[in-house]
Amino acid sequence: MLYCIEYSNGRCCNCAYGREDLLEWLGLLKDEAITEIKKVAKNGKTEIVTNRYQKYIRR
Repeated sequence: MLYCIEYSNGRCCNCAYGREDLLEWLGLLKDEAITEIKKVAKNGKTEIVTNRYQKYIRR
């Protein structure tokens, strides 16, 4: 599963390959204002999952 993390008001984006990688990125981006996290399936469908990972976003 691919996750796209948008931060800095949509100017920057990082991709995580799997849940463990996503959680690692959220720890590294603790000083950034994360605006959206999208889950991208292999068939191209996207789902916004920001609320699901809100507790892992450190502010």
